[in-house]
Amino acid sequence: MRSFQARNLFRRNHQTLGVPDKFNRNSITVTSLMTAEQSGCWLLERMRQQLGYANFADKKVLDFGCGVRFSQAIINTKLPFGRYVGVDVYEEMIQFLRRRVRDPRFEFVFLNIYHPLYHPKGALLSPDTALPIEATDFDVACMFSVITHQQPQDSKSIFSILRRHVAPAGHLFFTCFLDDSIPDFADCSPEQNGGRCFYNPEYLTELVESCGWQFVVQAPSEGPIIGDSFVFRPGS
Repeated sequence: MRSFQARNLFRRNHQTLGVPDKFNRNSITVTSLMTAEQSGCWLLERMRQQLGYANFADKKVLDFGCGVRFSQAIINTKLPFGRYVGVDVYEEMIQFLRRRVRDPRFEFVFLNIYHPLYHPKGALLSPDTALPIEATDFDVACMFSVITHQQPQDSKSIFSILRRHVAPAGHLFFTCFLDDSIPDFADCSPEQNGGRCFYNPEYLTELVESCGWQFVVQAPSEGPIIGDSFVFRPGS
């Protein structure tokens, strides 16, 4: 038994994750500057600093709109991590990650919800939409480049959904595009399909707080790697 466990531990610690190009949806501006592992580590470090964590070694992270680069960063650079649950509407990518990632710290969930650009055949999203995840004690629920593609009604649904899965002492972290010259929201993509969504910062803060969160801190963008970012905690 010990020999079997030792072999599994060795395999987990020495696994590498290569990803087909079609699953990498990062901006070409970012991919021209650094690898997926490098940008993933950079973003995780930025989030760690804003959350005030020493590291992620004992943290449970729920990543909504996960993509692939955080899995690549954690696995390929052996970044200390407690548990990582990735949720995405890209079913083929989720199936790929389920097959390839054999590390028990990881779980990948397909969510069949509608988005005009990324998943036009999905079911309509609402605050009552249930994630197929039992855990409600995540230390942080995070979203990178997700609210940048959401109409306010869908953003509000997502904030409400994630609130149910975060521990009382946990946090919400997300990136967004801000514009204080607009009254509330503007979709600036030519197709009006959620390609590039901007929020007035006060309007966005009020929207998030209406879903049971309390504002903690905001940080400016550092283009082109990360947009403006917010941290909230569960409200009382």
